[in-house]
Amino acid sequence: MRVYISIMLFFVYQFAYAEDTLCTEKEKIIFSCHTKNKIISLCASLQAEKSLVYRYGKLGHEELIYSEPVNHNKSSFYTSAHALYGGDETSIAFKIATYEYKIYSQIGRADSDDHQEDRIPKYEDGLTIFLNGKVLKNLVCDDGGAGFREDISWIPSRN
Repeated sequence: MRVYISIMLFFVYQFAYAEDTLCTEKEKIIFSCHTKNKIISLCASLQAEKSLVYRYGKLGHEELIYSEPVNHNKSSFYTSAHALYGGDETSIAFKIATYEYKIYSQIGRADSDDHQEDRIPKYEDGLTIFLNGKVLKNLVCDDGGAGFREDISWIPSRN
């Protein structure tokens, strides 16, 4: 009985979070996850070609909204990818004045005494905020996130 209740609670928890995003019905979800009681969402317009919207806050009360068309010549939004131990990190970042916001999705292998091939994959999604190039805050997704849900190859790269 305990196992059944635990499984039910797990699915209810996952379903409740699955519906929460700050993207609108006129946008597709590029990235969305929960950090404590806030939501991080990156959305792409279904109407305007190559346009991204970043939103942070709660449903019905967004604290920060940043929107810009993505242009290869002068876009604030850009992607990067870096190798990690046993995996990699992909990110989409943008700058507002002296702040940089980096939404990331990582996969790697947890450090342990096991052989590399026996190590458990470690997934982490989140947001790192930089001020003048120094880490101001790192928010890790509580619900594991789902990585980038759409193709992001059309966003300029800065590796």
